Amino acid sequence: MIAAFLASAAILGVAVWFVIASARGYVAAEQRVEVLLQTDAVLSWLSSTIDAEPREAARERLTKRAQEWLAEVAAERDAAHRKLDIVERGAALLGALAIALYCFAYSTLLRALRERKRLLERLQAELNHDPLTGLPNRRFFAEWLSFAIAHARRERVHVGVLFIDITGYAAVAELHGTRAAEALLVEIARRFRAASREGDVFARLDATEFALATPNACGTRELALLAQRLRDALNDPVQLPLADTPIGTSIGIAFFPEDADDPAGVMAAANAAMYAARRAGRDHVAFNTIAA
Repeated sequence: MIAAFLASAAILGVAVWFVIASARGYVAAEQRVEVLLQTDAVLSWLSSTIDAEPREAARERLTKRAQEWLAEVAAERDAAHRKLDIVERGAALLGALAIALYCFAYSTLLRALRERKRLLERLQAELNHDPLTGLPNRRFFAEWLSFAIAHARRERVHVGVLFIDITGYAAVAELHGTRAAEALLVEIARRFRAASREGDVFARLDATEFALATPNACGTRELALLAQRLRDALNDPVQLPLADTPIGTSIGIAFFPEDADDPAGVMAAANAAMYAARRAGRDHVAFNTIAA
């Protein structure tokens, strides 16, 4: 891209030099015509011609010299006109090259700005989203939870947080390889998104850990039903089995402001509840009060 721009600039520079040289040639040709047409020079020449020869011979000589002089003037005038044509064509070419270079520079700059914007958007997406599943990552989840809790504190409402650990992932990775295990996580993320409600935020926190935050949570029964829906999504008989080995979940639930008064505390409470559910066995749900 830079090489093309420099080449275009070099061509433009050559065109400018050519136009300037042609313009100088035109000016020089016009000056020669003016010298030939100067009255004093012509009269001096005629006088010297007449004085130097007899009248009859002078007339013939004068006629011949006048014809030569007129031919010389015409030749110089034609040369000047040719130079002028070259200048006009060169100026037109220079204008076209300038416009082309401007358009090229503008389009190049526009592409560079668009590429920069795409890179920034991609970087922002990578900072806030899990590259495998496309779900928000831990960083985004923590920031969103901080916002949700600040809003809930003002409105005096509740926020529910579910931490979900997937069991059976290691067996799939051991039997079928990493790609099959990653495909399993992608499908689990898809089913979780489909089972969550509008306004809920789903995130992938770790290799096999997911989290869901739901604003305006009404109580333990509501979140228990939501946890049950998530578990059922992984074992939906209408859909193909996730794997040829059992896949289960351990879900821990915490509330703001009952279990903690800040985002980090709520996440810690949900995490503790999840570990309590894991100790209880596969497909268990635990609230933070049990974990305590």
